[in-house]
Amino acid sequence: MFAPGIARRSLLSAVARPSVLRTAMLHTTRPNSIGPAGPQVIDGTINDPIKFPAPNKAHGSYHWAFERAISVAIIPLTIAPFAAGSLNPVTDALLVATTLIHSHIGFDACISDYVPKYKYGAFWADGMKWVLRLATTVVAIGFYEFETNDVGLTEAIKRIWSA
Repeated sequence: MFAPGIARRSLLSAVARPSVLRTAMLHTTRPNSIGPAGPQVIDGTINDPIKFPAPNKAHGSYHWAFERAISVAIIPLTIAPFAAGSLNPVTDALLVATTLIHSHIGFDACISDYVPKYKYGAFWADGMKWVLRLATTVVAIGFYEFETNDVGLTEAIKRIWSA
């Protein structure tokens, strides 16, 4: 009924179309498992009172206020050297320090949220925090070298913008 050459050509022309290729690729890839869901445990009943943790200066509202203060402090430190036109090493050092602290706090929050001890164990959770501390130390040493032996952060940004 059909010649073998006609069937082969129609199959090749159908496969050569991008929509057919995308559909074929979608249906032939193996499924990727994301992983098991985390523990979903509810302690007590809906009528039990909430257990409030004891106040701690390193956590809670003090910690949150420090994070917000660092975030707000970055704004004038970013604008001041360029608006005033002066490149003061103290302002430059403050900008580097607040940016470094802000980044460290942000990455620490990501690690706390996405690598929890109850799911991955203390080895991975604490290990990731130590990797972050090592990376922050390396970046701090790099910024120190850049600030003392080179032009500094704000001058480098100024040169990049005017290039």
